[in-house]
Amino acid sequence: MLKPVVEDSTDDKPMHWKRVHDLPDFVYFNHGIHVQKGGGCVTRHGRVNRMPLIRRVSPLTMQWCLDCHRDPAPQLRPRAKVFDVDWKPDGDRRARGKVLIRDYHTG
Repeated sequence: MLKPVVEDSTDDKPMHWKRVHDLPDFVYFNHGIHVQKGGGCVTRHGRVNRMPLIRRVSPLTMQWCLDCHRDPAPQLRPRAKVFDVDWKPDGDRRARGKVLIRDYHTG
């Protein structure tokens, strides 16, 4: 499956990528603010470390984003765990998220 990547790396041409998420031009998404506020990569992109081919896991529609912004608590994780694909929350996700909302000044 990596043959195209290896072949592309041997010449001077840029690698051809197929977009997984193609947001409209008027959409501005800042990964940095989501990471700072405890938004985990897995929530939006899935377990990419287990995908032979990257696929879309979340729709990233406006409604999907609004639902999370209206109630982010269950989705939040400690900043130190934002990139940890194996992290599993313990206890009440909503209660933990409310503490993180307070600590990270979210909302």
